[in-house]
Amino acid sequence: MKQSARLFLDKKIGRRAFMGQLAQVGVASAAASRVTRTLSAATEDPGRVVHGMTGGELMAEFLLDWKVPYVFGLGGSEEVGFLDALVDRLELQYVQSLHEGSVMSMADGYARASGEIPIVNLHSVAGAGYAFAPMVNTFKDRIPVVITVGRQSTEIRGTNAFLEAVNLHQIPKDYTRWTWDVMAASTIPDVLRRAFLLATVPPGGPTFVTFSKDLWEEPVASAEIVPKARSGLDLELGPSDDLVKKACDLLTAADFPIITAGREVSRYGGVDELLRIAELIGAPLFKELHVAHCPHVVPSTHPHSVGMFTEDPSYPKDFDLYWSAGGTMFSLGALPKTPLVPRSAKVIHTGFDAAEIGRTYPVDVPMMANVQVAARAILEELESRDLNRTAITERRSKVVAYHHARRARLDRVVAEKWDEAPISCERLMKELSNKLEPDAIVVSELVTSEAYLSTYLEIDHTSSRRRRNLTSSGGVLGWGVAAAVGAKIAKPHQQVIALVGDGSFQFGPQALWSAVRYEVPIGIVIFRNGQYQANRKFLDAYGKRAAATGKYIGVSLDFPEIDNISIAKGYGVEGEHIEKPEALSAALDRCLGALADGRPYLLDVVIERHYGGADSEWHDFFSVARNEPRRS
Repeated sequence: MKQSARLFLDKKIGRRAFMGQLAQVGVASAAASRVTRTLSAATEDPGRVVHGMTGGELMAEFLLDWKVPYVFGLGGSEEVGFLDALVDRLELQYVQSLHEGSVMSMADGYARASGEIPIVNLHSVAGAGYAFAPMVNTFKDRIPVVITVGRQSTEIRGTNAFLEAVNLHQIPKDYTRWTWDVMAASTIPDVLRRAFLLATVPPGGPTFVTFSKDLWEEPVASAEIVPKARSGLDLELGPSDDLVKKACDLLTAADFPIITAGREVSRYGGVDELLRIAELIGAPLFKELHVAHCPHVVPSTHPHSVGMFTEDPSYPKDFDLYWSAGGTMFSLGALPKTPLVPRSAKVIHTGFDAAEIGRTYPVDVPMMANVQVAARAILEELESRDLNRTAITERRSKVVAYHHARRARLDRVVAEKWDEAPISCERLMKELSNKLEPDAIVVSELVTSEAYLSTYLEIDHTSSRRRRNLTSSGGVLGWGVAAAVGAKIAKPHQQVIALVGDGSFQFGPQALWSAVRYEVPIGIVIFRNGQYQANRKFLDAYGKRAAATGKYIGVSLDFPEIDNISIAKGYGVEGEHIEKPEALSAALDRCLGALADGRPYLLDVVIERHYGGADSEWHDFFSVARNEPRRS
């Protein structure tokens, strides 16, 4: 769909051809018409004409007209024409950090929490390079962000000038939805309009625009700013009636249907509709499997909520229908020995990301649509049918019985491990869940400990104030703390807490500085096991020399021991180190109390280790000062 929209905006295909391409991917004709009207309005309707402004002032005025309140940035010499334009435009708030990685991740967190498209302003190939890694997170999770980068002036480009990159706008092309190099200052409003539009076009993602220094400083006689109201995109895209009926035919004919809620449910909604469908047909509702690092979105208290897909190896695998609602099917770390979905099972795959549908698993009903709109249509169709009540009642009773048995088992485990030291992940997550506000936003970057979040963080399906989990599947570390800062900026009246591994924390502590400067009261809980535990897990599973000797290369973080509290205090953030289980509750109270008082707070919590080799304290070593070689 992105390519089609781009061709339509560039006037390389007409209205009829564009609608025909939408129909080919299963977009209903009414929805296709709405999208076409929206994009047509963006290219045809007049906007505000401004006179006598520089390119930088044009960009600032565009952001004001489009009601973009924050610029996440770390500028330099090339960006002075834009930065200067912000001085007297107080409505544009510049969110600075000390590293471009933090800037990018703050914008990412803001986008996920607010649903709005943020803008990022970076400096040259250096800033773009530092931001590239977290840009991968936004691309993998399809998060719309507009990234702008300054570059050398046009008159010096091509001379190998300082910080010049000849094809800077093309460097991140494989991890963006659209890239462009601004050719004239007068086109800045239209290029930005296009960047915002193409970041939104499903499945969404970052767009990347470069500006020569002189174009931000050059006076422009006049330019038009097309208003946001005439440049939006209708994302209420539903499936065709035929696809809805086919999906319902499969759901009602199945002996054992299961539903999995994927990452798009977090962004577009639909969990309530999916829960109602699960009740109606007697199906379990899973969260996508662990390795996909999908946000925890399915309410844990609902009787059809059964945890993560593949979490319980004893759960029956003889299902005959699998519906991926907004998921990937599948984002894996390794190829499984047998398919996760039996080849004999019927498959429905719903989502905006057309590249995912049918890529890995055969699909019987491919449905490119907004998952909430599709679920609503399927629910309405199911409610109009005469269903097999006897079979549904039997399935429903089994699902509900499993739900209660699973919760009882989880409660037994946490009770057994309550007083263990180091502190168990079960207790830490349970205590957090007990103390957080009902609508808290929990930003998680836990890697090996993430499964404990989805098992012990309660989301109450009966509450109008539901907790949200933001997480990233991109695998680029250093995201969590900065994303929490961005989420809190987006939702200042909601409690926001970041849960990060101690290895992850070291990739992005600079975001703490931004939290203090702009008085962003977030909580940070470090799950400290003193290792890159994922590395040890896979080294041990490899089963060769490391596993036999207990010597895991590139794993230990404890020699020298990292003083996370001093790091936090160096940025102006209070914190404390917790080792004893009995000290945890009061420490969490102090942390949450600080947030209520408007201050960020950090807890460094020593937790248990998991997986093979957990008892190893070995670390690799050689000495430059003493000229000692690497030890055996």
